[in-house]
Amino acid sequence: MRWVLPLGIGAAVVIALSIAAQTYVQMLNHGHSLPRLFFWQFGRWLFWALVAPIVLHYGVLIGVPTKSPGRRTMTVIVMAVALIALHLVVASLLTFWLQPYVPVETYTFAVSFDLAWRNQLLIDIFVYAMLLALGYAAAVYDRARLAELRESRLEADLARAQLNALRLEIEPHFLFNTLNAIASLIRSRSHDRALQMLLGLSELMRATLEEGTGHTRSVDEEIAFVRRYVDLQRVRFSDRLDVHYDVAPESAACAVPTLLVQPIVENAFRHGIARRSGGCRLEIGACIDGDRLQLWVRDDGVGLPDGFSLDTHGGVGLRNIHSRLQRMYGDAASLNIRPGADGGTEVRIEIPARGAQRLQAVG
Repeated sequence: MRWVLPLGIGAAVVIALSIAAQTYVQMLNHGHSLPRLFFWQFGRWLFWALVAPIVLHYGVLIGVPTKSPGRRTMTVIVMAVALIALHLVVASLLTFWLQPYVPVETYTFAVSFDLAWRNQLLIDIFVYAMLLALGYAAAVYDRARLAELRESRLEADLARAQLNALRLEIEPHFLFNTLNAIASLIRSRSHDRALQMLLGLSELMRATLEEGTGHTRSVDEEIAFVRRYVDLQRVRFSDRLDVHYDVAPESAACAVPTLLVQPIVENAFRHGIARRSGGCRLEIGACIDGDRLQLWVRDDGVGLPDGFSLDTHGGVGLRNIHSRLQRMYGDAASLNIRPGADGGTEVRIEIPARGAQRLQAVG
């Protein structure tokens, strides 16, 4: 409550100046002294400015649960009587010392106290009650703000834990699928290609560990990871794979969820390109449209099954991507899976375009 005392003194100055000026103007022909009137009023209101931190503190305590509310109430009442009585004495002394209405009228201490009792008592009760109410209101506001902050932190921790779980789910999924592809090459006695894939997988996993566990990274970093994965798959598909990257330079610094594009590319290989004989084409792109970042993966594989829907036909990778997008962006993100214009499949993602700073998901 460091701000209470200077604010109270400032309020005392303003109130004293306004009352003194009004009195001086109304009694302009009485010969009163404006400085004398001001210091008289300022002293009276300065009292409440000085004790305001104490009264506000007790107002804060009113809202705190206690085993003895009656004792606290009695303390507040006793303090009210003591402070108001003290203020009446202080006000009477100020009137007696400063004699604000000379030369028209002078006061003894007894007369000053009687005037203070009749004119100041109700004002003092109101000021005391108002300070208590302000302290109580401030305490209620602080508790509500802290509760909201705790709730938001709990929600952020929950969302972060869910995102971590989704990421931990997709990484083994990618690893097991690649190992199955290597096992297939071994069974077909393509030992050299299996060894190349194994070495490529080792490099890819090393790069994954070196890049850390952040929930987001730049488009540039995501596409670089995808390139490593595609290079790994080139060993498996040999010369029948044509890959084209169409990444707009202005999109390179935008932040995207880590491992967002790789599962889509993996699906293109598993469910599209691998099931088609002959040459195949894969296109991976990114661009900015207004304030939206678009990413897409197109293949000319076997295409989608009839009546495809993400809920019924989507595998771990696609459902995982959808869940992560919903948790990180809500309705601001979209995942669209549709047949390609020339056959195959196109998967397109739209999310808000954000800068290169490493956005920590939800937190």
